[in-house]
Amino acid sequence: MRFEWDERKRLRNIDKHGLDFRDVFMLFEAPHVIVPSRHSGPEPRSLAIGAIEGRIVTTVFTRRGANRRIISLRSARDDERRHYLQLLS
Repeated sequence: MRFEWDERKRLRNIDKHGLDFRDVFMLFEAPHVIVPSRHSGPEPRSLAIGAIEGRIVTTVFTRRGANRRIISLRSARDDERRHYLQLLS
């Protein structure tokens, strides 16, 4: 699986959320949940909820051919965290 992103957006995401897009592969290599985003624009987006180094996080991404383009990466919201933990139990 390959990932891509806008480098300026990656740097802003590190400042805002303390999470680096470069680490997103850890989320996809571990158990995770993918759900459609309710806020998709012209390009369909999905949320992936999983863990990176013990922290439950959510990434918003879109598929571009064989790649997944990362749009954001942040701590999971309470409802996302519950959804993820329910599906793992």
